[in-house]
Amino acid sequence: MLEPMRWSDDKSTRFQALREQEARGALSPAGRAELDALLADLDADEAEVLGPATQRLRAETEAMAKETESLEAKARELLRIAEEEERLLADARSTLERLRKRSAALAEDYLRVMGHELAPAR
Repeated sequence: MLEPMRWSDDKSTRFQALREQEARGALSPAGRAELDALLADLDADEAEVLGPATQRLRAETEAMAKETESLEAKARELLRIAEEEERLLADARSTLERLRKRSAALAEDYLRVMGHELAPAR
């Protein structure tokens, strides 16, 4: 469980006063040290509060990167499959055209030999 934040209304008020002194150029060395300590407290509180959210976002980002990598690999494989299917279809069309030409040539031979066309198969 998270510890309660170290920042308080009193610290906030003191922080604002020191920042105003700094803006006016009237911040003493002791005031500078106190302002630096308050800034460190504020940074620590922010890190404490944002730490779990940052960890969660980091984990989500890693999970999404892994999922993206997996989906990209699947997409590449599907593209390879689609390209192979296209080549197979082109081969089948070419084979069909060759068979049609051979069949037409045989039909012409039959017509020449027999004097009539070959009756279609039923």
